[in-house]
Amino acid sequence: KKLLVDYGRGDVANNAIEKNELLQHCLDFVSTSLPDLLADKYDLVANITHDIPAEVGREGTKHNPLEEGSYRCHVQHKATGQWYEMQDLEVTETMPQLIGVSESYLLIFERRGAV
Repeated sequence: KKLLVDYGRGDVANNAIEKNELLQHCLDFVSTSLPDLLADKYDLVANITHDIPAEVGREGTKHNPLEEGSYRCHVQHKATGQWYEMQDLEVTETMPQLIGVSESYLLIFERRGAV
Protein backbone atom coordinates (compact mmCIF):
# COMPACT_ATOMS: atom_id res chain seq x y z
CA LYS A 1 0.00 0.00 0.00
CA LYS A 2 1.17 3.48 -0.71
CA LEU A 3 1.07 5.81 2.22
CA LEU A 4 1.96 8.98 0.38
CA VAL A 5 1.77 10.06 -3.22
CA ASP A 6 4.12 12.90 -4.12
CA TYR A 7 2.49 15.56 -6.27
CA GLY A 8 3.50 19.19 -6.27
CA ARG A 9 1.51 22.25 -7.19
CA GLY A 10 3.46 22.35 -10.45
CA ASP A 11 2.12 18.94 -11.44
CA VAL A 12 -1.44 20.22 -11.20
CA ALA A 13 -0.60 23.61 -12.77
CA ASN A 14 1.24 21.97 -15.71
CA ASN A 15 -1.59 19.48 -16.18
CA ALA A 16 0.75 16.57 -15.42
CA ILE A 17 -2.06 15.31 -13.23
CA GLU A 18 -5.71 16.22 -13.32
CA LYS A 19 -7.23 17.77 -10.22
CA ASN A 20 -9.86 15.04 -10.23
CA GLU A 21 -7.12 12.36 -10.21
CA LEU A 22 -5.36 14.08 -7.30
CA LEU A 23 -8.65 14.30 -5.41
CA GLN A 24 -9.26 10.60 -6.06
CA HIS A 25 -5.82 9.71 -4.62
CA CYS A 26 -6.65 11.72 -1.50
CA LEU A 27 -10.05 10.07 -1.13
CA ASP A 28 -8.51 6.62 -1.62
CA PHE A 29 -5.97 7.34 1.11
CA VAL A 30 -8.60 8.60 3.55
CA SER A 31 -10.94 5.68 2.92
CA THR A 32 -8.39 2.83 2.86
CA SER A 33 -5.06 3.62 4.57
CA LEU A 34 -6.01 6.18 7.20
CA PRO A 35 -8.40 3.93 9.17
CA ASP A 36 -5.65 1.31 9.49
CA LEU A 37 -3.21 3.90 10.80
CA LEU A 38 -5.71 5.29 13.28
CA ALA A 39 -6.81 1.84 14.45
CA ASP A 40 -3.58 1.36 16.39
CA LYS A 41 -3.59 2.73 19.93
CA TYR A 42 -0.49 3.73 21.85
CA ASP A 43 0.24 3.88 25.56
CA LEU A 44 2.74 6.20 27.18
CA VAL A 45 5.36 4.06 28.94
CA ALA A 46 8.08 6.60 29.75
CA ASN A 47 8.67 10.35 29.87
CA ILE A 48 11.99 12.16 30.11
CA THR A 49 12.19 15.76 31.30
CA HIS A 50 15.08 18.22 31.52
CA ASP A 51 14.87 20.77 34.32
CA ILE A 52 17.16 23.79 34.16
CA PRO A 53 17.72 26.56 36.69
CA ALA A 54 15.80 29.75 35.92
CA GLU A 55 18.94 31.82 35.27
CA VAL A 56 20.31 29.44 32.61
CA GLY A 57 19.58 30.59 29.09
CA ARG A 58 18.87 34.17 30.06
CA GLU A 59 20.44 36.87 27.98
CA GLY A 60 23.94 37.69 29.13
CA THR A 61 24.65 34.32 30.76
CA LYS A 62 27.16 31.91 29.31
CA HIS A 63 25.61 28.62 30.35
CA ASN A 64 24.79 25.76 28.02
CA PRO A 65 21.23 24.68 28.92
CA LEU A 66 21.98 21.04 28.04
CA GLU A 67 24.97 20.93 30.40
CA GLU A 68 23.13 22.60 33.27
CA GLY A 69 20.17 21.29 35.20
CA SER A 70 19.05 17.72 35.62
CA TYR A 71 17.16 14.99 33.83
CA ARG A 72 14.24 13.11 35.33
CA CYS A 73 12.58 10.04 33.94
CA HIS A 74 9.04 8.81 34.58
CA VAL A 75 8.53 5.10 33.92
CA GLN A 76 5.43 2.97 34.31
CA HIS A 77 5.75 -0.45 35.93
CA LYS A 78 3.79 -2.56 33.48
CA ALA A 79 2.54 -5.24 35.89
CA THR A 80 1.10 -2.83 38.46
CA GLY A 81 0.48 0.29 36.37
CA GLN A 82 2.31 2.37 39.01
CA TRP A 83 4.39 5.31 37.76
CA TYR A 84 7.82 6.06 39.18
CA GLU A 85 10.00 9.14 38.94
CA MET A 86 13.74 8.52 38.75
CA GLN A 87 16.49 11.07 39.15
CA ASP A 88 20.02 9.82 39.58
CA LEU A 89 19.75 7.07 42.23
CA GLU A 90 16.49 8.32 43.75
CA VAL A 91 13.28 6.51 42.80
CA THR A 92 9.88 7.67 44.08
CA GLU A 93 6.29 6.80 43.29
CA THR A 94 4.41 9.48 41.39
CA MET A 95 0.90 10.11 40.14
CA PRO A 96 0.23 9.83 36.38
CA GLN A 97 -1.50 13.24 36.46
CA LEU A 98 1.84 14.88 37.28
CA ILE A 99 3.44 13.43 34.15
CA GLY A 100 0.92 15.22 31.97
CA VAL A 101 1.88 18.61 33.35
CA SER A 102 5.66 18.10 33.21
CA GLU A 103 7.66 19.70 30.41
CA SER A 104 8.59 16.66 28.37
CA TYR A 105 11.92 16.33 26.59
CA LEU A 106 11.16 12.89 25.16
CA LEU A 107 7.99 10.75 25.24
CA ILE A 108 8.16 6.99 24.70
CA PHE A 109 5.06 5.13 23.55
CA GLU A 110 4.29 1.46 23.05
CA ARG A 111 1.76 0.23 20.51
CA ARG A 112 -1.01 -1.79 22.12
CA GLY A 113 -0.94 -5.39 21.12
CA ALA A 114 2.75 -5.23 20.20
CA VAL A 115 4.68 -8.37 21.04
